[in-house]
Amino acid sequence: MSTNLRLSTLQFLQNAVFASSVISVGTYLLNTLGFSGREVGMIYATNAIAATLAPPAVGWLADRHFSANRMLVVLNGVAAAALFACFFVTSFPGFYALFLLFNLCFMPTFGLLSAVCFHQLEDPAKTFPQVRVWGTVSFMLVGLGLSYFAIESSPIPLLAGSGIAFLMSLGCLLLPNIPPQPGFNLSMLRGPVVAKIIREPGMIVLLIAVLCSSFPSSFYYSFLNPFLNEIGWSAAAAKMSLGQLMEIGVILAMPLAFRKLRFRSIVFWGLMAWGLRYFAFSIARPGHYEWLLYAAILVQGIAFTWIVIAAQIYVDKRVPVTLRSTAQGLVAFANQGIGIIFGSWVAGEVVLANTLAGGGHDWTSIWLVPGVVGVLSALAFWWFFPKTARL
Repeated sequence: MSTNLRLSTLQFLQNAVFASSVISVGTYLLNTLGFSGREVGMIYATNAIAATLAPPAVGWLADRHFSANRMLVVLNGVAAAALFACFFVTSFPGFYALFLLFNLCFMPTFGLLSAVCFHQLEDPAKTFPQVRVWGTVSFMLVGLGLSYFAIESSPIPLLAGSGIAFLMSLGCLLLPNIPPQPGFNLSMLRGPVVAKIIREPGMIVLLIAVLCSSFPSSFYYSFLNPFLNEIGWSAAAAKMSLGQLMEIGVILAMPLAFRKLRFRSIVFWGLMAWGLRYFAFSIARPGHYEWLLYAAILVQGIAFTWIVIAAQIYVDKRVPVTLRSTAQGLVAFANQGIGIIFGSWVAGEVVLANTLAGGGHDWTSIWLVPGVVGVLSALAFWWFFPKTARL
């Protein structure tokens, strides 16, 4: 099996697990288990808590000479067991604890697998999008499957995600032995390693932009599926997968985008897409500007790819090989860490505050909050990021 095929398969499995644990879990928790918006926000915030706390542990394991492929085997194995247990739990404390354990093991695999890809691929700026696109394909297929089998309000996706995580654990055994990769450690924030990275022109502005993008994305991943089901839009998960279909095209076109556009413009429109889509969600309903629902979902490709994946490639181009894993850890920390913690908390509180007495939610008011944040983040990035910076 070629290196590209092996890494593409792991990207496929990794994002299938992620999709199984985020797309419809909010609907299951709200509608089936009867959790409040605040409780759902707290559960989704475990992604960010894990992204903040777990990388130092990964760094410690790397320091103990635990090769990257073995780390991926162990982390995915424990994550599979935790997600399997979530299938049987119906109380908030028990579900929260198990979902936190799942994310503490699973979230570090994103940065670790990205570092492995950049380590093994030749010319990552051209070849990484071709590998990463299979993660988007799997995310889309999971969304289609949720609607086709009508299991959006069911715990079955948790069971499926557990099985896929176990398969990924086995798949990582096929990786060649990889030298220990130093993970991101919070103590590095004051050290010379991070100082050297952030001295790159515009680097700190980019990291702040990635962090800001995680605020509106918290609303999307936590509450978009419940919103679409509540307003009566049929096959919501399948229609959400249109965003991943668009994302496939955007990822494959990234080498062309990098040649034709300045990096500043790419990230600006990625941030702007996050903001504008929520204004569309705030006014569109089935039979009333319904096309805006489709449009807001389709821009997922730009909103995600032109920020996160673009940032990963941009950072990889600007740091020496010895700092590659640490730099990718910084991007993961900005994208999945403190911004998601704050965003998930705010999202939960906003949804709770806009819960109607007779049932349902005031979604128009809810979506205005991430919409404003997204637009302001885009304008701030355009103003502060160096105008001449290119990939």
